[in-house]
Amino acid sequence: MASRQVCVWWTAVSVMLLVGCGSDPGAGTSATRFPTSGATASATVRGPQPIEVQYLQKFDTDEGGPQVTRYHVITDGGSKVRLKISIYGDPEATVVGEEYLTTWDGNRVLVFSQSNEPPYTVYEAPGEHPDEVQGVMSWASLIWSTTQSSGCTDLKTTKTIIGRAAAGYRCVEPSPEPGAPATSEVWFDQATGILLRHPLMVAEKLVLNPAITATTFSTEPPPGARSVVVAAEHPASGKSKQAPDFTLELVKGGRIGLKDLAGQPFVLAFFPSDLAFDESGDAFPGHREALLKLQTLSGNGTKPRVLAVQEGSLGKPGYPLAVPGLTLPLAHEDTPTVNGLFALASFAFVRADSTIVASYNRVPTEQELTQSLAALR
Repeated sequence: MASRQVCVWWTAVSVMLLVGCGSDPGAGTSATRFPTSGATASATVRGPQPIEVQYLQKFDTDEGGPQVTRYHVITDGGSKVRLKISIYGDPEATVVGEEYLTTWDGNRVLVFSQSNEPPYTVYEAPGEHPDEVQGVMSWASLIWSTTQSSGCTDLKTTKTIIGRAAAGYRCVEPSPEPGAPATSEVWFDQATGILLRHPLMVAEKLVLNPAITATTFSTEPPPGARSVVVAAEHPASGKSKQAPDFTLELVKGGRIGLKDLAGQPFVLAFFPSDLAFDESGDAFPGHREALLKLQTLSGNGTKPRVLAVQEGSLGKPGYPLAVPGLTLPLAHEDTPTVNGLFALASFAFVRADSTIVASYNRVPTEQELTQSLAALR
């Protein structure tokens, strides 16, 4: 799924920002040796609190060109965090080249990337997607850096950064990367302990107790925006998992959705368009066999109703990329939007009351197919 790429990128950003003092952001390094908060009497650290902070980072990319990145973070000091990443290809540029956004409201995660299709993804069960949560929550550890104090010495001096009195520390990296300095300085806001300067970035803005509204940590995509909701694969204890609302294009024309299927059990069987070319079965082991077995067990998709959903290119007009032997009614979607609604399930079995009795994000066995169909009756 495209949003997974953004998640990995964000995780890489977090690691990059937490590398050893003075290290090359493109190199693998040891953990930052920041002083423990409250280590000196000169700093009155209040810990996490509602703040808005923006950091600026400049470095040369592997291609040799400069890159400027801004990290805009808002947190309520507790479980809610909003992180916006803006990348500029030129230090003098005013137009954002790439933009990423992740919002964690304590229950769901909203992820945005200009390069994703659809650009917005909502994860309803963040516990099943720890990378998405960690990608934004790690910033709390960065802003209030309370990691090991070994190797850092209090400079016992202050200087002004963005109008704030900052306390400095000199950190020693015992195993610096080749070409990287063995020592560097980090500076924290003297009153709050918030990180203001690091060898890789510097604070441009700090607002204590910023105005926070109902929309600040909203995980709802903007009205009309293309989005996908990744539902929980495993519902909470004591709760049944309900089929989300959806609409699909039928290959033979027309549309079909949950409202058309409500009141009768049904199965959605998703498969990639490339399955039509997978003659050896190596690329998608067992997927074709599972579709054909489901076709047989359901009376060619009539008992219960089965809809095979082709994901990806439909092929030439009037000539879908047909899987040999598959005669189930066929729907289509270019991107895995509906599949995402079902937590990227390959097969979803839904009762007449819209309760999902079984879903598999892999190819189910013949026994699992039989048992799941029986559960619909």
